[in-house]
Amino acid sequence: MKIIKHAFEKFDERMFTPEMAAKLVNGNRVLIPSKQQKDRYIAIGEIDGEIWIVVLEKDLYTVVTARRAHKDEVKIWNSK
Repeated sequence: MKIIKHAFEKFDERMFTPEMAAKLVNGNRVLIPSKQQKDRYIAIGEIDGEIWIVVLEKDLYTVVTARRAHKDEVKIWNSK
């Protein structure tokens, strides 16, 4: 897994760690295409009781950013 500089900056802001990203990307997750950027994917998963998303490049290896899931993404996670 490759994590770009922007992702590390957002990790710090959001108290998200590289270990959390690895847990989400490699664990039980839902993967959907990004609506905003056609060449990216969103991995949705639960970590420590919170629903998070990690944005991945189309290679599914490079982490772009991470954030808490929006309401529509939580619905996707809960309906899996």
